[in-house]
Amino acid sequence: MTTSPVTAANPAKPFFLSGRTIVALMFLLGILATSFLYAYWTLHLMPFMPLQEAIVAEFPGSAPRVDGGQKKMHKDTPLILRIAMKSELDPLSENTEDQQEMARIRNRVAELSRSLDPLPGVELLELHIYKLVEEEAIRKRSWRLDMQQQSEWSEIDERGRELTVQKNPPRTDAPATKTVPETETETVTP
Repeated sequence: MTTSPVTAANPAKPFFLSGRTIVALMFLLGILATSFLYAYWTLHLMPFMPLQEAIVAEFPGSAPRVDGGQKKMHKDTPLILRIAMKSELDPLSENTEDQQEMARIRNRVAELSRSLDPLPGVELLELHIYKLVEEEAIRKRSWRLDMQQQSEWSEIDERGRELTVQKNPPRTDAPATKTVPETETETVTP
């Protein structure tokens, strides 16, 4: 019997993909991403497209975004139709004419929502109207309407909670100043 000297194990071959395989995988990834976006657009956003187009026809330049559903699917939460739209009017304006125009916009959007009914069984309609003031400054106001009880619009905050106390919004053109109450100071002598 002959014995051969022990040799070190050959190192494993490095994993190698050819250029054609990488290009094919990139095309596959692109096709998957496109099909996912198309499915999302078709299944989630297309039911709201007629309402979105009607709002654009009624209020040109409003760039509405319409969405709907429940906040948490596993709980008994109401079915909400959410509409966000841009306005040339300042929604925080104290001017009577601007407030009347905001009321007209709210009522017209509610009429369009009822007539087109993009979300059957909708219980609440949330309308968020904003105005772009500067590059990163937005003036926004939100309202909610109970669609089943034919109630009046109620103002809500960013989290969807109804506002119970009306506060004047902070002015964006004047810097906010913080007032510090004066306190009495004691001097201690040694």
